[in-house]
Amino acid sequence: MLIEIAEIPQEGLTVTLRAEPVVLRLLDGGPPTEAHADAVLRLTRTQGGVLAEGEVASTLSLICSRCSEPFALPVKEPFSVFYQEPLPPSAEEEVELGPEDLDTDFLAQGRLDLTALLHENLLLALPVQPLCREDCQGLCPRCGANRNEGACACAGPPADPRFAILEQLKREP
Repeated sequence: MLIEIAEIPQEGLTVTLRAEPVVLRLLDGGPPTEAHADAVLRLTRTQGGVLAEGEVASTLSLICSRCSEPFALPVKEPFSVFYQEPLPPSAEEEVELGPEDLDTDFLAQGRLDLTALLHENLLLALPVQPLCREDCQGLCPRCGANRNEGACACAGPPADPRFAILEQLKREP
């Protein structure tokens, strides 16, 4: 959804939207996932550009990084992005960015792409290591059984031969 900057009134504009399914391509090479995103945005024109504030909500289908089972992750993430006109090209001088510059983007042809804004904020809301639950036991490294469904038949790890003397001491009276 594109919003023309000239159409935003001085008092601001509140936009509620349900974006078309957003396809998220994750960096881990997993299959792309589709998600509907609901958002409430407040667009405010300022002297230097447009401030977009709001909250994006969605339910993402992810794969657990421990047990490899699919699960649904509800996401509700607030955001604030300032859009400004592109800076004129300079003589390749370096500019140091401050903390306030990290939430700044540039306007393209006098309009905002709200779908891209939602897509970016959904990606930023993803956990680094998605887990189906906090206490996920993962897969057995030997047989590959899902430890969340019960214990596997594999024996425990082999005893470390360096500790054999301790086992002998434990057995002596």
